Amino acid sequence: MKKKNGFIAVSLIYSFFLVFLMLMLSSSIKNAQTRLLLGTIKEDIKNQLGAKSEFIITSLPAKNPLTNADYRIGDEVNFVGESWFVVSNQNNSVVLVLKRALNKEEVTQALEVSETNNNFFAGQCNDTSCQVRMCMSTYFDNLCYYQSNSNFVYYNWDKSIAKRIVESWFENNQNLQKVCRLQYNATLGKRMCSKDTLIHMTFHDGVQNNTGYIRIASNNEAAAGRTTWVNNNGGYLATESWTLTRQNATNGKSFIYDIKGNIRQNENVMAIRPVIEVRKS
Repeated sequence: MKKKNGFIAVSLIYSFFLVFLMLMLSSSIKNAQTRLLLGTIKEDIKNQLGAKSEFIITSLPAKNPLTNADYRIGDEVNFVGESWFVVSNQNNSVVLVLKRALNKEEVTQALEVSETNNNFFAGQCNDTSCQVRMCMSTYFDNLCYYQSNSNFVYYNWDKSIAKRIVESWFENNQNLQKVCRLQYNATLGKRMCSKDTLIHMTFHDGVQNNTGYIRIASNNEAAAGRTTWVNNNGGYLATESWTLTRQNATNGKSFIYDIKGNIRQNENVMAIRPVIEVRKS
């Protein structure tokens, strides 16, 4: 009888022990799954916050995100990994001009030519900036040009070399595309941003209205910023750059303002500084 009772007692102990092991195993598995799930969620949140923080407009050096009242013409801000100057402050958005000028690699990528092609270049073109014509000196398909008084196409933004350059820079800039994500819009028949961070701007070039996510400054914008961002080039050749505003056109030549208010022939060479409009969060 004692042996039988002892066997039962041992069996009960082993049974409780096995149940205990199963409970512990089950708990350990559940805890491991929970840790994995939480780790995944935390990593996802971290990535999302990291991605968003890169595109928050902040003053330099880093401060809290600027409020509406903080934006003044000439303020230097950081956006998508670049330094910009505030061109104008709107109720729900802010217009920014790139602090630096586009460089040789960025310009030649757009034009698919070498820097020795004087139809595009006739000035400095290196790793810090690249001076280009606004129009061609000879005929080139879909661009404004001058060849003679009877063979020419006058400047407008749509026909300019500058438009081709800044649009290429916009489409190839990975950080800008993160806040835009261009997708083809069948209704409009063109590619549009699928995200609403950037404003699709409407602007005038002295000839006609134009639209787009990227452009260069107008003469009026440059005039308003001549005591601030226009003369603050940060060591680049950015103060010698084009605006998109045509002053006049005659005898086959177009005359366009630079950002200092000088009137330049379309064959002159100046640097290019992109302009964007960012929606306030």
